[in-house]
Amino acid sequence: MSENTNYSEQPEMVDIKTYKMATKRAHFKKHIAIYILVMIVIWVLYAFIFRNEAPADAAEATQDAGMGLYLKCALFVSILWTVIIFFQYLFVYKLNNTLVDKEIKKLQKELEEKKKQLDELKQENENQNA
Repeated sequence: MSENTNYSEQPEMVDIKTYKMATKRAHFKKHIAIYILVMIVIWVLYAFIFRNEAPADAAEATQDAGMGLYLKCALFVSILWTVIIFFQYLFVYKLNNTLVDKEIKKLQKELEEKKKQLDELKQENENQNA
């Protein structure tokens, strides 16, 4: 028996909200794996190719300007991508449920208030007609 089941084609087995959350988490895990691999490549390249001893004189310092540029680019990419990963983690695992739940509760409260106002108007209308 095959365990390879496509849940998106079988909505009766998994509700849509759970399926979407599982999909977001799977995408996040793939993103983390790609992030780790790219960071390893960037920093291994820096360690073995671009990293040299400090230049002895000013002539060598200008030749090593490329090394400084690579380091700045590597740091920029690392920091930016780390911040992106952090916020993606927050939205996928921490904030997603609370934001959606808060919005649902807010809309339900507004709907209840409108129903109460409608019921009050109906009562007033019935009292005036009676």
